[in-house]
Amino acid sequence: MRLTDLQYAPDCQLPAHSVLYRIQRIRSRPGTVSIGVLRLLPAGLMVGRFDLSTAVAGYFAETAETAIYETLARREATLLSIGTVGQRVLLSMHTTATLNLLDLRPHAASWPVLQSLRYASTQMLARDAHEHGFDGVVYRSAQQYGRDCYALFDEALNGLRVISKTPLREAQTGALHRAVAAAVKGSQIPLTP
Repeated sequence: MRLTDLQYAPDCQLPAHSVLYRIQRIRSRPGTVSIGVLRLLPAGLMVGRFDLSTAVAGYFAETAETAIYETLARREATLLSIGTVGQRVLLSMHTTATLNLLDLRPHAASWPVLQSLRYASTQMLARDAHEHGFDGVVYRSAQQYGRDCYALFDEALNGLRVISKTPLREAQTGALHRAVAAAVKGSQIPLTP
């Protein structure tokens, strides 16, 4: 799938100081790319919807709850381990400059592949968007109805600043972050030790 396959390829200006949310591991895995507090998979692994072979891509959501749905309470998940939750943090970040994103939200209904598990097509589209100078992609969440997600490409990731970094499970009390509790309730995913 390429930009020319779309009837129109609108851009979306994500203003400076826009807030984005991301779930990531507390401890990095070997090979992880670090950009400030961000811990990202290296370019070329091609395991995410908008991954690039030549540049790093980072995934974000418009709300903390959507970030939970996108990472831990996905539709195909059958359970959620409290241990896994305890190994993750919620990053709240803001953009420092306006980002020019390819807006795929209007195409969600006519191109179901944009929300499917068939990533090769969307990865090709991401490559084309990157080559055409887009800073990333804004798209509809496949995990939480009506919410937006963002895939930002390498250069744009340098322009993010941390607002907060919050564990998803309180170490002393074991309490779950409110966004985790909301996603568990909404997804009806069972919690296990």
